[in-house]
This record gives sequence, structure tokens and C-alpha cells, in this order.
Amino acid sequence: MNANTLSRRRSRPQATRLWHTTVLRTERITPRMLRVTVGGEGLAGFVGDGTDQHVTLYLYEPGAELPRPLTLETARGALSRVRPHMRGYTIRRHDPVNHEIDFDFVLHDHGGPAADWARGAGRGDSLIFVGPSPAYRPDPAADWHLLIGDETALPAIAGILAELPTGAAARVFVEVDSAAEEQSLPTSAAAEITWLHRDGLPAGANGLLARAIAAASLPRGRVGVWAAGERIAMRDVREQLVLRHGLNRADVRPNTYWRGDDEAHD
Repeated sequence: MNANTLSRRRSRPQATRLWHTTVLRTERITPRMLRVTVGGEGLAGFVGDGTDQHVTLYLYEPGAELPRPLTLETARGALSRVRPHMRGYTIRRHDPVNHEIDFDFVLHDHGGPAADWARGAGRGDSLIFVGPSPAYRPDPAADWHLLIGDETALPAIAGILAELPTGAAARVFVEVDSAAEEQSLPTSAAAEITWLHRDGLPAGANGLLARAIAAASLPRGRVGVWAAGERIAMRDVREQLVLRHGLNRADVRPNTYWRGDDEAHD
């Protein structure tokens, strides 16, 4: 396969700031995925940009004495005495009309600050986050698109698929715990989605994604690649794309969403 080009273009619709939101509802999407919907008039000025756009959740301990008013500047200024758990999460859905945002949380067996917060979240609870990040823009000149990730990447993969042009060719490889974790991924693209089930294998560097990529017969032509997941798994995926399929190493830059040696990844 000829060397291909990865579009790294990102768009930033607005300046980073701190947002105050309220939990509106929660929904169990799959046995291990929980969706928390937040909203409120405080989101009236939020400009969503789709795909893999994310924010950083500021999860303060109960009873923490926060500066007033709590803004990005005062929160950063108070980090030496009141530091929240900070976790990056992709925006699964943004509704600018009703001022709502959905976040999907993977409920790991070992827990973690964000997953634990989501498990206990109820209507009326507050959620503070900082952002948004720039968003990935799929390469409009690509002949086809390749999306790769584990369940932590599902919100971003869903967002990218939703924005691909009608009929755009796409191959998608998603690793999840079992068939029960598969989700609907609506898209107008011509997408071929391959679900990979761990079925007892540990999450992370289990080789499942890398083996699937190595064995795949991929289309020729210019490809736009987006990949995210555990650090070592993404390294191995990159090696297969470069060595097995002939992509330029500089054009394949997976995102590290978590590390297998982090005991409390979310």
C-alpha cells in the first residue's frame, strides 16, 4: 500500500473556560457503559464541535472549600490548597437548543474517580468541567477513513462517524468486553464496523486490536486514520499499520487515552 496522509487538522470553536452544569439524568447504555446527561442555562454559551472534542472534568472532594466565584482562573489559583481529580472525557452528544451534554463513562471493575462519581450521580448533582478542546476534522481529501479504539474511544468514534459525509468509505475496529457492549453507531457513511470481544482477556495490551489490524485486508488509496485507547495497544496498532500495511509512521499518531499501568484509569 502506498504511503497515505493523516489529517491532523483540528478546530477550536471557543476559548477554554470553566463550566458549571447540573445532572439531568443517567442511563445505562450497556452493562459497562453509563451515560450521564448534564445541562442548564450555564451551557447556553457552549459551542460544540463534534468528533473527539473533549473537556476536563474537575471532580472535587465532597465538602471542598472552593473559591467564590469559581472560574477557571480562581480554580487554577487554588490548586495548591484544593485540587480536584481531573479526567478528560469526550463529549458524546451536545444539544445546543436544550443546553445538554452527554458523557459516557466506562464502569471499570476497579473503579476510579470519574467512574465512581458517575455510578453515584443523580439528578441535581453538580458537574464542573473545563474546556472544550479542539476537535478532530476528518480529512476531506481522504479516499477512506480508518477508526480504531477500545470502549474508551467509543464516544469519539461515534462522533466522527456521525460527521463523515454521506457514502464516505470507512473501516472501524472497536474492542469491547463482550458482545453485550456493542452499541449502535449511526452514520451516513458507508462504514464497515468490526467488533472485537475480549471475552475474558484483560483490557489494554492484549493484542486484540493489533492482530485484527494485521489480519485485515484494507482498501488502497489515501486514508485518514484516527485511533485511541491504551498506550501499548495503540503502539502495537501503529506498528501493524506501518509494517504490515505500509503507512507512513509520521501519518499514524494514535491518542493515548489511558495506560495499563494506571490502576485508576477512567
